[in-house]
Amino acid sequence: MDSQKPVTFKNKKVIVFDLDGTIVRLAADWHSLKKVLTDMYTHHYQENCTFKSMSACLRKIVERGDEEELLNYFDIIRKYELENITQNEPIDETIYFINNKEQFGVKKDIKFAIFSLNTRQTIIESLKRAKIIEKIDLIIGREDVRKWKPEPEGLIKIKKFFNVNAKEMIFFGDLDKDILTGLNAGIDVYYIDEIINLVKRKIS
Repeated sequence: MDSQKPVTFKNKKVIVFDLDGTIVRLAADWHSLKKVLTDMYTHHYQENCTFKSMSACLRKIVERGDEEELLNYFDIIRKYELENITQNEPIDETIYFINNKEQFGVKKDIKFAIFSLNTRQTIIESLKRAKIIEKIDLIIGREDVRKWKPEPEGLIKIKKFFNVNAKEMIFFGDLDKDILTGLNAGIDVYYIDEIINLVKRKIS
């Protein structure tokens, strides 16, 4: 999946980033987490739900209207994400871009937002460890929406929060799911490789 158009920050007012694989690489044990969540679902609802993606079974819980159980799942996800947070691997080029945005034609007053499937505490702790928490104006984590990527709910929340239109936003992620999310929201979207390559050219 490719967004084709060259990256431009002209007329952009908000730059949105995914977290894991985009700003840092989390060291969470995703395999064990999926097993725990699968077992929880089977035990609680007496039916199977294979966690090919964590969002798939969470959607089923939302459809059941079981907000209490959903919050239990968020707690478990948060625990696993934070367990190895000290082993996060920063993606240096993205962090450089955020810290030196004006070198890349980005306006001084542009807003930075995070839209991630990770929990809010994981996002906050990751940004603190990357020493860029003060650069981020808005965080939308897993708990803040009830329709997850590739559904565009999080991007729509960001758009409304900053009172901008779709053409004034741009989104960067690392997965096809991120690209599809941006397309579903009607905003420009690119793989984070675009920024990584921009930075490499600048500092080489």
